[in-house]
Amino acid sequence: MKRALIIAVSFLGLSACEKKEVPATADSAAASAPAPMPTPAASAAVAAAPVVVDIDSLPVEEDFEGEAEKEVTLASMNAQLDALDKEISAP
Repeated sequence: MKRALIIAVSFLGLSACEKKEVPATADSAAASAPAPMPTPAASAAVAAAPVVVDIDSLPVEEDFEGEAEKEVTLASMNAQLDALDKEISAP
């Protein structure tokens, strides 16, 4: 029974992956023309400017523990969680 199920799922998966050819028109050929490649000078300028990150100045969890211990109590925990949930789900 497992073998039949595996074969059926494999067959459906392969049949769903069939690529259907769409005839190309003049408009679609012009739209799909490749963009010009950037010049080597432009890419060299980008590569010449390395990004410098000061790891010591990045905020970490320990920086916020004291503030969180004061703000979040057992009584306000649900309200704080709701506020965080609203903040995360906002666009």
